Amino acid sequence: MIYTIGETVIDLIFKDMQPQAAKVGGSALNTSVSLGRLGDKVSFISEIGFDELGDLCKSFLVENAVDTTHLVQYADKKTSLALAFLNEKNDAKYQFYKEFKDEMSLLNIDFKSTDYFLFSSSFSINQRVRKCVANLLHLAGGEQVLLYYDPNMRRNLTPDSIEYFYVQENFRYADLVHLSDEDACAIFGTNDVNCVFLELQKYGVKALVFTQNKNDVIVKTEVLEKSYNVPEINVVSTIGAGDTFNAGILHCLAKEKIAKDAVANLTTDFWDKAIPFSIICSSNVCQSIENYIDKDLLKRIDV
Repeated sequence: MIYTIGETVIDLIFKDMQPQAAKVGGSALNTSVSLGRLGDKVSFISEIGFDELGDLCKSFLVENAVDTTHLVQYADKKTSLALAFLNEKNDAKYQFYKEFKDEMSLLNIDFKSTDYFLFSSSFSINQRVRKCVANLLHLAGGEQVLLYYDPNMRRNLTPDSIEYFYVQENFRYADLVHLSDEDACAIFGTNDVNCVFLELQKYGVKALVFTQNKNDVIVKTEVLEKSYNVPEINVVSTIGAGDTFNAGILHCLAKEKIAKDAVANLTTDFWDKAIPFSIICSSNVCQSIENYIDKDLLKRIDV
């Protein structure tokens, strides 16, 4: 099973201040839906309100083969909204409207060593849910689950902030980290991939996948470094691009049954399949207003 944890929102998408679409969204949710469409067994851990939008989110997840056993629905809250404003490059700037204030309830999941666990974005460093997230990371780590972390950082962090401490703690749990060049600058103050990987190694991270928008994707471990070209495309929206890139890698990890202790020594044979496929997934999302891959993508490609 692939477990993901994150917030659930309704994305209201605007272009030139005109509404374009309303989509069920959230970073880990986008990854989960893409994984469900790829045919993977995936379970999404999150919170929704007891309202029509919450019911819409839950139904949408079920329709896309995502397990909702750990989707908590609060009777006295409304589902969160995210206003996404697309700029001239079709990158999004967000405004959030949320009602959740109490700490997220601790969950007990029966992890297996054959599972995978994605934790990502601002949700993983949110003080309100931190106890729940940290508890699950501890449980998963104890069961030798492969832990995949994507900070997806949208602002610079100061070294004395509690969020920076949480990011460091997340790195200590992670086996594989996906960082964008923007993430690297926000966290480490540099986008030099060699410097970034040296810093990550101090926390015990075994593999880094480094994305640079339209520039090459770089994979770096102790035993290899390789770059992969990103083809030019007509970008409609970048919402969900990184999330679906994560889905591509997780799909390949699960398909090959890659275990936690194998991450450090993955060969180019694996990455030569996983990274181009993940780029295809990400590009597919960027060419539409959707947050997730086309349902029929696997029918058109071989992976």
